[in-house]
Amino acid sequence: MSDVRAIAFDATDQKNDNTEEKVDPVTAESLFEASDEPSPRLTVVEIPGERWSGKTSLLNQLTRDAAAHGWRTASGHATTTLSAVPYGIFVDALDDLLVRFDTDALTGPARHHVARLAGVFPALAAAAPPITETPSDRYHALRALHALLEALAAEQPLLITLDDGHRADSASLDLLSHLLGHPPAGRIVLAIAHRPRQGDGMLRSLLAEAAAHGRLRRSPTVPLSEEQALSLLPDDLSRVHCETLLAEADGNPGLLRAFAALRAVPDHCGSTAFPLPIEVLTDCLRDFRGLTPAGWLAARSAAVLGEPFDVAALGRVAQLDGAALRAALDELLREDLVHGTALARGLRFRNPLLRAAAYQSAGSGWLQGAHERATALLAPRDSASVPLARHLEHSAVEGDAAGAGVLLTAAAERLWQDPVQAAAWTRTAMDLDADSGRTARTRLLLGRALALTGRLRESLAALTTTTAVPGAQAPGAPDTSAAAHRCRARIWRLLGDHGAALAELDAASRLPGARETRARARLLGERLAHALETGEGAGVADGAVTEPPLGDLPLAERGRLLALLAASAVRSGAGDRAREYADRAAPLLDALPDGVAVRHLDGLYWLAATESALGRAEAASLHFGRSLRIAEARRLTGVVPQLAMAMARLQLEAGDLAGAVRHAACAETNAAAVDSPYLLGLALELKSEVAAALRGNRTPSPAPVLTPVEAEPGLAALSKRELEIAVLVSGGRTNQQIARALELSHKTVETHLGRIFRKLDVSSRAEVAAVVGRSERKGQGPHHATARPAAHQEKPRHYKATAPGLTYEHRSLQPQVAW
Repeated sequence: MSDVRAIAFDATDQKNDNTEEKVDPVTAESLFEASDEPSPRLTVVEIPGERWSGKTSLLNQLTRDAAAHGWRTASGHATTTLSAVPYGIFVDALDDLLVRFDTDALTGPARHHVARLAGVFPALAAAAPPITETPSDRYHALRALHALLEALAAEQPLLITLDDGHRADSASLDLLSHLLGHPPAGRIVLAIAHRPRQGDGMLRSLLAEAAAHGRLRRSPTVPLSEEQALSLLPDDLSRVHCETLLAEADGNPGLLRAFAALRAVPDHCGSTAFPLPIEVLTDCLRDFRGLTPAGWLAARSAAVLGEPFDVAALGRVAQLDGAALRAALDELLREDLVHGTALARGLRFRNPLLRAAAYQSAGSGWLQGAHERATALLAPRDSASVPLARHLEHSAVEGDAAGAGVLLTAAAERLWQDPVQAAAWTRTAMDLDADSGRTARTRLLLGRALALTGRLRESLAALTTTTAVPGAQAPGAPDTSAAAHRCRARIWRLLGDHGAALAELDAASRLPGARETRARARLLGERLAHALETGEGAGVADGAVTEPPLGDLPLAERGRLLALLAASAVRSGAGDRAREYADRAAPLLDALPDGVAVRHLDGLYWLAATESALGRAEAASLHFGRSLRIAEARRLTGVVPQLAMAMARLQLEAGDLAGAVRHAACAETNAAAVDSPYLLGLALELKSEVAAALRGNRTPSPAPVLTPVEAEPGLAALSKRELEIAVLVSGGRTNQQIARALELSHKTVETHLGRIFRKLDVSSRAEVAAVVGRSERKGQGPHHATARPAAHQEKPRHYKATAPGLTYEHRSLQPQVAW
């Protein structure tokens, strides 16, 4: 069965916009196979659907089915170029077919039609002197075209597919009306794809007429199934991000392909944040080709404005008024480029791709002037900072201190929604006003935005000047300095330098006000996170921490700290305490809207990790998934890799290999966009681990919950030097760091590591860490076999606390997200 028949054309219960008539379903058999039952000599197949919804694909499938049944086929496409050509869509369909047409087939009275047909079809121009049609001769031309179709269908049934029928010229619609009233002899099928909301209504009226006479079959486009849609998306997008794109595309394959190319849904106001790939831009611009210069001006001006936009603002930016403005708006509405909103005067683009295309097709000089006019329009109204910043970014001039202030306020508002845009606005403000750029708060804002986007080294450079900027009017306030130290600590951990991270936390603890309740609680949270992530900090994450006063903390921070305390209790084996903390943290974090939860993703993460360890796999998956969805939707590139790795490990141990593969690929792609070789190395090791599971087609068994694991006898086979290296590997050290610690060459470390892999029968550094961790917990680990390297003398014991999720061991890397 063909794809068309598989889709089934099951539109029996669907109605045309202008009729209540029932429309028979259509199948390839009913259309193209020979039958003894009487059927209409002319059948019209309607394929309604919005832009990019798959109408052309259905027409192509009909053409293939018809050819397979021995039918003659012709295909036409209404374009703006053909809009001025009489019968243009039929000319496009039939002209190639008529190159080999024998005009002698037009016998008898039909012979006198040849000259008129020669005036319509270039392929017949040599057959007779053409007669140019005049309005009084329109009926003669319709009769000639009627005779031509009868001649074409006399020997072989004929399928004519007409795409974008809503753009058909008036003469083509006259011909369709004539054919419906005077059906040609022979089996002819006209398949017409169109957008129901476009056109002047003539086509819809004709289709209703065909339905009333029993000549219409309808094949609406069918939204993609989830399986079909996923096949169009890249393999390295997380499952939750795929679900977001699927929901936004609403089953429309063209939209979904575009979102897949962008790896995101463009913000309705993000004009420059999502540059469209050339193929997507080209497809979008086809919908603007029918606009007049005034219509184009209105479309581009609308793209400059935020959404929804009102008519008065559009007129000011486009410099159109009165009749010219109304005519331009009529064009945009007729072409279905914009539509109304609940606001009486509000309009918005039909989809974000059209807006981005209109904006990106405009010249830079015109855009600057348009943004200046929009700024002048908004500024007197005391507008919100974000809408005004979108225009100031392009129109402000050096020395505009007020404009710089608006940009900084907007950047702070958008930091957690779009850190890429926040970083751009902050830099623009610093360029406009040097004094603004030297303040500690501005540098902290820039550093946070850069860190969230994965530009870690640039972030460190910005943050190193937050406490004392050369030439600044005053050093940063203690709370700003403390925030900068905490942010730098997370960056150093992402870069693999745990010592530098700990030094930042120590520096924060020495700042004025560090012993105040809120500051002390925040610092405790950072020390807990550091200890859990690195395996360092005995007495901090071993379950011995006394719960600090939480009453003065905002609910979100309270939930985050409780989640960290829960994870610490899991690590110490205190299951009851972990459950208590997790049960208190969950309602606090779950109640947060996404716009607030994004600031505390590590709280959600540690809650999920604890739930996994406590055997609450479903709750853990929901919290991991929510964190990842929030991070990807906001382009938090610096955060996504760790969350994706966590999801992959959860799925790997649960036996969901397909999910683990997708999220491991997601982690690798995003880690490659972060300037941290350490993070990328972890992602690649996870990818190797998942690949090994696939090769063996094995499902990792969940580990017991909060219980010791049998010692690994394989460690006994290692030499003293190999054991030392295995311990350092389990601590997250790179080969270069191991070589420096043991005073060996890099090549020697690689050689030892290869032997370790063979002796332990493992294929990744993560598996080495797991073997070492299991042996330590049994009391038979490396510290019983040989002296530890100096760097690890103080390393605490670790416990496996996963089922079926995360392993809190030396190498576990967790998200640095509460910037």
